[in-house]
Amino acid sequence: MASLRLRLIGLWVLLALVMAVIMFVAVERFSSEQVMKLAMAAGSSADEAQAMFDQYVGQVLILGAAVGLVLGALAAWWLLRRVLRPLERLTDASRAIAAGDLAARVPDAPDPELQRLADAFNQMAASLERVEQLRRAVVEDVAHELRTPLTSLQGYTEAMADGVVDPTPDMLRTVNEEIVRLTRLVNGLDELARGRGDEHAQARAEVDLAAFVQRAVQIHSPELASRRITVHVEDASSLPTLLADPDAIGQVVANLMRNAAKYTDDGGEIIVRMAESAGWVRCAVQNTGVDIPAADLPFIWERLYRVDPSRTRASGGAGIGLAIVRQVIEAHGGKVGASSGGGRTEIWFQLPAAAR
Repeated sequence: MASLRLRLIGLWVLLALVMAVIMFVAVERFSSEQVMKLAMAAGSSADEAQAMFDQYVGQVLILGAAVGLVLGALAAWWLLRRVLRPLERLTDASRAIAAGDLAARVPDAPDPELQRLADAFNQMAASLERVEQLRRAVVEDVAHELRTPLTSLQGYTEAMADGVVDPTPDMLRTVNEEIVRLTRLVNGLDELARGRGDEHAQARAEVDLAAFVQRAVQIHSPELASRRITVHVEDASSLPTLLADPDAIGQVVANLMRNAAKYTDDGGEIIVRMAESAGWVRCAVQNTGVDIPAADLPFIWERLYRVDPSRTRASGGAGIGLAIVRQVIEAHGGKVGASSGGGRTEIWFQLPAAAR
């Protein structure tokens, strides 16, 4: 099959020949009588006039064909350069991406139609690059999270099996904590992978959000007190109930409190605000501490994303708490958001209030 380049060249040559034929027919039909009359008026015979006309038409045909071919070649060259060159660049970029260079992009095209194609390709390439970055981060983080407790478990169990150490309550407690850590990571990843939106929709009941907040604060009170972190929960006595999955909302509130406690500096402050507005119930958890960089803020909801990998690993976090929060809230038809600046970070969600 001929390439597009050859077909375009052939098309323009054909058009040039067609133009030459049209010129010949036009001269033959509209100029023959006038040329014959002029030749005979000058004293030429009919045969001589016909010969002169045939010679004239032949010259015009040859000249027209030559001019048509030149113009056709120039037009074909211009069109090929304008249309096919951006397509060649797109082909090269596609091959580069297929070879693993996800940073490949195509430059701007000269025409709006080709520019839209270039924009769509660049957006696709950027999405693929982002997905690949997340994939690598997930593999690295999961490997790290599994390696650390497994190494500890292997060391403890080998020491006890070899009789190097006795299985004391403290050692068994440490082993149990590592097992709990592994279980928490696996359960969180499993929940994210399953995406239990339908289950949340089927298990809804009236939920008192303020009660869940108070329970989460009470659970974290010993840890927060030991670190001199104060907690303020603004009055929400008139807050309407939610129609939601109680277990899921409890997990959301617990994850937000755990996240705030993790990133609040010792002696800092956590503020929980709840309010109703236009049929929505909003809950915001604000904590003092190091700001989240603006470049990282849009990605804190991603699975296993970490703003500070070394710090979260040291504290035992797996980077999935906020991802679960977003999944649960969006399954209930709600929204999530975050802001950070001035030494304070606020993470919030809102859900539709139950019909009264």
